[in-house]
Amino acid sequence: MKPSGRYVASCVAAVGLGTALAAGTLLAQPDQPDTFDQDDIRVFKAAACTKDHRPVEALYYIAASRSDMARGKASPSSQLMKEEVDNNWRQIASRLTRDEVMEERYADTYHSVLSGMIPLLQQAVEQKSGVSISVSEVNSRPMDQAKDKDVPACGP
Repeated sequence: MKPSGRYVASCVAAVGLGTALAAGTLLAQPDQPDTFDQDDIRVFKAAACTKDHRPVEALYYIAASRSDMARGKASPSSQLMKEEVDNNWRQIASRLTRDEVMEERYADTYHSVLSGMIPLLQQAVEQKSGVSISVSEVNSRPMDQAKDKDVPACGP
């Protein structure tokens, strides 16, 4: 990843964590606030095509609500999480060009799309599993057909 890509990923991580924790706090019951522990993070990988038909990959760092699980709810299944993360990343990538995903000069655009889409991912998982999640980070990178497995076919 180029230095500018690392910068975008760092900015997104910081903003994403704040957004995710704020959303989790707002959704929590007043008598039982949601708690997310960084030691409980699971990582999910997704690949998709940008609106300029270039493959990009993202890693999502996600923790399930400890307070929900303490009430006897099971952690969202890996299959559900993978499906929802894949869907979320496809929607994000389809709204951006590869440069908007990777270049520092487009950090505001990338952040804006993530800020709108990550809460939808959290909401979808909670609706389907009954457990709140927190997305603490989304790292993205371009994919290379010669080096990467499972590169999506992105058309012309």
